[in-house]
Amino acid sequence: MIKEKHININIVGRNINVYKNLGYKCYVGKKLTIDVKDLQKNSHYKITAICDKCKTQKTLSYYAYNKNIKKYDTYLCNNCKQIKIEKTNMIKYGTKRPIQNKEIRKKLEQTNLKKYNNKIASKNTNIINKIISTNLKRWNETSSAKNIIIKTKQRNTIIGKLLKKYKSYNILSIVDDQCEFKCNKNHIYHISFSNLHNRLKQKSTLCTICNPINDNNISDKEIQILKFINIYYNDKILHSNRNIIPPLELDIYLPDLNLAFEFNGLYWHSESYKDKNYHLNKTEECEQKGIQLIHIWEDDWVYKQDIIKSIILNKLGKTPNKIYGRKTEVREVFDNKLVREFLNKNHLQGFVGSKVKLGLFYENELVSLMTFGKRRISMGKKSTNEGEWELLRFCNKLNTNVLGGASKLFKYFINNYEPKEIITYADRSHSNGNLYKQLKFNYIGKTQSNYYYIVDGIRNHRFNFRKDKLIKEGFDPNKTEHDIMIDRNIFRIYDSGNLKYKLFIN
Repeated sequence: MIKEKHININIVGRNINVYKNLGYKCYVGKKLTIDVKDLQKNSHYKITAICDKCKTQKTLSYYAYNKNIKKYDTYLCNNCKQIKIEKTNMIKYGTKRPIQNKEIRKKLEQTNLKKYNNKIASKNTNIINKIISTNLKRWNETSSAKNIIIKTKQRNTIIGKLLKKYKSYNILSIVDDQCEFKCNKNHIYHISFSNLHNRLKQKSTLCTICNPINDNNISDKEIQILKFINIYYNDKILHSNRNIIPPLELDIYLPDLNLAFEFNGLYWHSESYKDKNYHLNKTEECEQKGIQLIHIWEDDWVYKQDIIKSIILNKLGKTPNKIYGRKTEVREVFDNKLVREFLNKNHLQGFVGSKVKLGLFYENELVSLMTFGKRRISMGKKSTNEGEWELLRFCNKLNTNVLGGASKLFKYFINNYEPKEIITYADRSHSNGNLYKQLKFNYIGKTQSNYYYIVDGIRNHRFNFRKDKLIKEGFDPNKTEHDIMIDRNIFRIYDSGNLKYKLFIN
């Protein structure tokens, strides 16, 4: 679907007869407003296309729009195209990408071995020598200098246009193929030369925060998060910035709050592309600079968006509803259905079984919940000692702060259950443990990165794929858990680990 109903075009010699035949009164040199459907199919005029599936908007040429429709029978954004392609591949090959199919990969390797005497064609000595020879002949370099020449020309052209036409934009720095700018609304952002060039051609706003259209290297979902933040936060925002923890990039950084947000797409952030400590290292590098980094995982944004938005608002100090803890009443909650619904609706990790469920009620409505139980096997230990507890879950109702609520619930538990020791964990993806410090817990260390398995676009806890369970399901007992899962084309993704806290009570 196209957003615009009409579009302005320039009448020139090659198109005047086309539009005269359509009934328009026009002459060469005239700017004409036409129905967007009357554009020629191969026209490169820019239109705003709306994905027929997810309603994401993108600026592209009318030619590219028609090409998309011809291929998919409807207009699909890049993300929806990828989903459709993956579904087709799953039907045809049993994998999201053909190359992941063992038979296809084996056939490709056999062909390459036969032709090039190597499983990977580009590693063949003759091909490497041919590439070097061609580059030496054309550019007098072992590697092609063409890209460098093009980038240099493009850079000079773009900077010249910026200085001449966009005086309201300040160029802060130019590093490799990235420009850093500050717009007149005090937003600081990075943009590549190719995307900058496209925006100049489209005559659209350069700032990726004021105008977060989907440039080639930015996820649609990251743009959605940026737009949401920009609604509630009008101070300095840095986007796609590589100067804070170089050479790593921060997707969204709010320097006045020492707060950053990172969008983690499951496919590109899986073990296929990121090592096990990537997210942990990024979190710790931010911590060393006094920055809290919030990781937003793709499946959470897709399936638990209301909870993510509530967390973002809380971090921005923009939570709309505030309730004073003194106006609430503590009650033990025995209705497991109510507990399950509340946790699934308001806590990222959802429901977990627990022995003690304590709720805060305001005007007879549950607004805050804290649960306790014996220590779990999945967290390294199952407690059998009397008086040892684990604080399992705590959350408030969405978009609500209950001031002093956590302390009130925790005090009730200590007074009524007389624990000797309480342990708890803070997920470093979105918590720095401040809540547990306020409750007088002692910090005792941090865990390594935890891993999950990505199944149907959702992270599943590793505990569900233990080797003993896989063997019972009929998989090869001589293989490791990881090897079995790789054979099934199910890959790991690693988080930032946890902070561990303990409280001893005399």
